[in-house]
Amino acid sequence: MSEHVLIVGGGIAGLTLAAALDPSRFRVTLVEERPERAGAGTVLALWRGAMADLDRLGVGERIRAASITSDHGTLRDSHGGVLARHRVPRLCFAPRPELVAAFEAVLPTTVTRLTCEVTDPRALATEVGADLVVGADGVRSVCRQACLRPSGVLAGRGFVARSSHLNPRPVVTEWIALRGHLPGRRPQGPTEWWGPGGVFGVTPGPRGAAWFCAVRTDQPDRRLQAPSLEGALALATNRFGDWDPLLQQVLAEVGGEADVQRILLAPPLRRSAADGLVLIGDAAHGMAPNLGRGANEAIRDATVLAAMLHRHGAKGGPLAFPRRRHATTQVLRLASSVALRTATTSRLAGVRDHVLRMLPQQAPPTG
Repeated sequence: MSEHVLIVGGGIAGLTLAAALDPSRFRVTLVEERPERAGAGTVLALWRGAMADLDRLGVGERIRAASITSDHGTLRDSHGGVLARHRVPRLCFAPRPELVAAFEAVLPTTVTRLTCEVTDPRALATEVGADLVVGADGVRSVCRQACLRPSGVLAGRGFVARSSHLNPRPVVTEWIALRGHLPGRRPQGPTEWWGPGGVFGVTPGPRGAAWFCAVRTDQPDRRLQAPSLEGALALATNRFGDWDPLLQQVLAEVGGEADVQRILLAPPLRRSAADGLVLIGDAAHGMAPNLGRGANEAIRDATVLAAMLHRHGAKGGPLAFPRRRHATTQVLRLASSVALRTATTSRLAGVRDHVLRMLPQQAPPTG
């Protein structure tokens, strides 16, 4: 008799898991409130581990064909001076819409799709008869907030667990992120500019370049809202006004195409699984964007969880999964915040820049 897995969230993590589960062993219900948002975004940097997972799912070659690869990166100070040129593990810069389309192409036809807002995952699990709920619903995760409340014991169909942390709500930061495409000449490799109160990056992409930046606001919006595009661009233009003139050129060409988000972080978790519930992707470890690891860890989470479910079933899989993934992802969540502070510090910028310039430099390949 097959077991039933309810996946809440149809983004990278949820689609990867739905594609990875053997339909002869698992019934899958995939719920997404806004399916049109799943493929929104620009370019994702995919590392070797994530690409190996995509190969196992049968979509690796499709993603490579749609991607630009690079194994060099450059760090610059706010005025454009080189801080470091270095080799990095070969990265595939893949369009997010193509990645989502690749998962959709290999999704088993037996997967049941629901389009609705989930407010009570436990009630929905009871309604559809699911043996396991997988929270793949992002940093604002309803599954994390509804099922891991700091209120003692949680009860319901298959749910009996103590609270795993003090506050399951996302951590609101004073940072906003903007990102978009920049048609034209494609950069040879990724470049980041570091300076007080902001970070700016340009990466190669199939449409030319993809750009992103993070800017500190005066104070966080406790309603978890990002400012309007107009307000965010004004803030970014002011922040980067005395930086490398190239950045002003990029912002001047944005028009109405950029995406604006407030940077939210997942709270620190002592564990990411309870009886009948497991969190993956940003729901478990939503992090600052500086390491470029978010999509990679979502893919890794999903493929590891699928392997644990195939080996141990819907009851044993969630218990085995954290032993493979929890410590790693919580360290990366913390490291991403440290990276953001390091990139944008003003007090220690001189020391940071001196250390980076002392590192061995490796020029990117020519031609």
